[in-house]
Amino acid sequence: SSFKPIIYTVALDNGLYPAYPILNQPFDFNGWSPTNFIEDNVGGFLTLRDAIKNSVNLVAARLIIEGHVPLYKVRTYAKKMGIKYKLNLFPAIALGASEVIPLELTSVYGTIANKGIYNEPISILKIEDKDGILIDAYTPYSQEAISAETAYMITSMLQSVVKEGTAKRVWAIHNFYKPAAGKTGTNGDYKDAWHMGFTPHLTAGVWVGFDDQRVAFTGAYGQGARAATPIWAEFMREAYDSLQFDDEDFMPPPSGDIVTVSFCKSSIYEMGSPRLYSDDCSSGKVTDIINIKDIPRTFNSERDTNIVLFDKYGVVDSNSHEAIEIED
Repeated sequence: SSFKPIIYTVALDNGLYPAYPILNQPFDFNGWSPTNFIEDNVGGFLTLRDAIKNSVNLVAARLIIEGHVPLYKVRTYAKKMGIKYKLNLFPAIALGASEVIPLELTSVYGTIANKGIYNEPISILKIEDKDGILIDAYTPYSQEAISAETAYMITSMLQSVVKEGTAKRVWAIHNFYKPAAGKTGTNGDYKDAWHMGFTPHLTAGVWVGFDDQRVAFTGAYGQGARAATPIWAEFMREAYDSLQFDDEDFMPPPSGDIVTVSFCKSSIYEMGSPRLYSDDCSSGKVTDIINIKDIPRTFNSERDTNIVLFDKYGVVDSNSHEAIEIED
């Protein structure tokens, strides 16, 4: 699941936004039928922020099958953001089903933290002789991978993961209260546990697992939130205590293109087609950020009456039952 921010980044660049709703419903896509971690936690619409916050597999998967995130763009974005390892481009990559190298995935998060600018990881900055004379110096290769606007939106979504989602132990248990964003990850067989994250000053990635893939954790203690998050949080807290970073928060890009708007709540969670809040909306507001180029129109109760569903690959809900009249 720590690969999911790449999927969501592509979706944001394709015109979606944190409050955009996707159906949290099972499907069968050519024999592929993923499930959520809690299998019966399905139904209704979830926003992208809701989904990444709680690592909802069905929403991430639907971004692929509904066409919001073409597979070729996953490869393109992953490479630009720091993944050099060859990816297996099948739909399950939405759930992190392709192997990656921890350092490369950490650099992806560093790209997001660095306002969309990728810097190639290096371990040696310079070499001096015994007299302090410079022999050689190294600077990382750098390029713009994603826009600062998209980087800020995915950062905001990953902050929700830390504040109230799968990585909330960073605050609630390990007492690291600095502004932070990140994502946990867990292999389906408990073979790998991940926590990738960053602050305005520092990016760090944690992988906990086994060199021998025949070995795995034996239970839920092998989840990313339990095995990797504590290491990440303790490292960050110690780093901040020793390096004395200035207080700094994540700031929106200077372009002014990221704005905060209010949506009509029912247009998101009932209709699946977001509309800006108006006096015509009686269901309440959902407030979130959006790129000004993607702002939808204002809600109108007479015009906006259709529910937007993508049910091409839908499956029968096994929890529903048809009432049959029995005749004597």
